[in-house]
Amino acid sequence: MKMWQGLDIFLAVVEHGSFSKAALALDVSTSHVSRQIQQLEQRLGTLLLQRTTRSINLTDAGKHYAARLKLIQQELSEANDQLLGGQQIPKGHIRITGAGDFVANSVAPVIAEFCLQYPEVTVEIDFNNRNVDLVEDGFDLAIRFGRMRDSSLIARKLTPRPMTLVASPSYLNQHTAPTHPHELSQHNCLLAANNRWRFAIDDNIEEVKVSGNWRTNHPHALLQACLQGLGISHLARDIVEPHLASGALLTLLDEFQVTDNASWLVYPRKDLMPYRVRLLIDFLLDRFNTPTD
Repeated sequence: MKMWQGLDIFLAVVEHGSFSKAALALDVSTSHVSRQIQQLEQRLGTLLLQRTTRSINLTDAGKHYAARLKLIQQELSEANDQLLGGQQIPKGHIRITGAGDFVANSVAPVIAEFCLQYPEVTVEIDFNNRNVDLVEDGFDLAIRFGRMRDSSLIARKLTPRPMTLVASPSYLNQHTAPTHPHELSQHNCLLAANNRWRFAIDDNIEEVKVSGNWRTNHPHALLQACLQGLGISHLARDIVEPHLASGALLTLLDEFQVTDNASWLVYPRKDLMPYRVRLLIDFLLDRFNTPTD
């Protein structure tokens, strides 16, 4: 039917970011892709893609349309899974977004184990620090670190990951160790996502503004600078644990630390989720000893 024509091509262009890449993925010509998109826009009476000589971008209408189509696509995939026995043999593609060594070293091996158990499922992990829109960017699942705020997405705690404040002995030999979070203003603090660190002060959670001459979104770049004696860092305890054991780093202000940070699985509503994705979520929660729904 005409109403369905070009929808798969439109979604492929959105996913791959260009007509030529979509054509390659679909094994059709670039001219065929371009023609199908033009015909779809004509039928809808709306411009979906803004084309330039170097790139294409979704219009606002295109973004909303793609998001709705992806939800429909997920529902169709779920219906096909059930009809074709997908409940017994999961198959299809799963796109995951996450970042950091915890995802690479702790989560990815569990996902590889899942793929060994279910060889008809293919998995793509995109390591990106950007806080992507799961629906609009075509991801089934995100692995995020920190505290989860209110959202239309579902968040399940994968594992607690409390923070700790650390410095090297060489830094502390040259600077008096802080005895209260407010004294951090006198220190070179190595920064990651923001310049406000959370502490438990007088039975309240307080954000303390800090500053320093080193900022990066990679935890191991923070860790290395801290090990070299550049300043004080606020990192997940599991990242620094080996260096605490060796004495290369020392903890500070332990009595003020909060413990509500964690790594989370984040995903859209379960009723719109393919069976293979639900299975992977339960698989991960089971491996990390987290109660499932």
